[in-house]
Amino acid sequence: MRFLRVGLFGVIVASVLVPRAAAAAAHRVAIVEASSSKLPRGEAASLRADIEDVVGSLGAGVVPFAESKAAAGGDCNQPECMIAIHGATGATHVLRVESVFKKGAFTLQLQMWDARAGKTLSSDGKSCDICTLPDLHTALRDRVAALCTRVFEAEEPAPAPPPVPVPPAPPPPALDVAPPTPAPAPEPAPASSTGRRIGQVGSVALAALGVAAAVYGGYLLHLNGQATCKAGQTTICDQHHVTTGPGAGFLGGGIGAVIVGGILFYSFTW
Repeated sequence: MRFLRVGLFGVIVASVLVPRAAAAAAHRVAIVEASSSKLPRGEAASLRADIEDVVGSLGAGVVPFAESKAAAGGDCNQPECMIAIHGATGATHVLRVESVFKKGAFTLQLQMWDARAGKTLSSDGKSCDICTLPDLHTALRDRVAALCTRVFEAEEPAPAPPPVPVPPAPPPPALDVAPPTPAPAPEPAPASSTGRRIGQVGSVALAALGVAAAVYGGYLLHLNGQATCKAGQTTICDQHHVTTGPGAGFLGGGIGAVIVGGILFYSFTW
């Protein structure tokens, strides 16, 4: 039983420490101080300790400052220098720090470099006009944590997309399929009475028009030969109406229209 407990404890410890070791191996940071930094005596080492503590708390490895300084050979701010630090120390990143504290005010500038490619990844900083040294330490820890977190998270590989579900195959069609029932033939629609009604109305109108034409033709025939003078005139009238032709035409056409209208009305009615 003791052997099983020891083995179980070893598995738990390994499951906790192995991911942290992998993260530390993935990120190894070298710290470089700018030559323009101006700090009170003894504060540079204290601030450097703050940086190392923050970087280590994020699971990354820290290159000893003596190794970084020897590899940089001074104020390292060029791509070639960053690549040289990577070759000498194995650092994956270089954190360049420029800090100035003077007369109760400080200025802090941070740059994170990709040591392998020799390019700037991100930057951060802060300034304060009326601050103390403890304020500088607090600001440095906060900005280093924010900068490293931003850079490390950006370099993490994106999670693999979930597998796309494959829809199930459709079932095979059934073999025994009953033949479709033929649809019943549509019944013929009853003949519309609209055409018949229109024909009846048209035939009646034609007959009425014929009656009016016949009456007007009879009037013209009656008027034929009568004098054109009005009643009561004393002058001799030698002009007479000549309406035989129009009267006969209207009379004959009217009689014909009455006959045709009657025939059409009969055909549309029965």
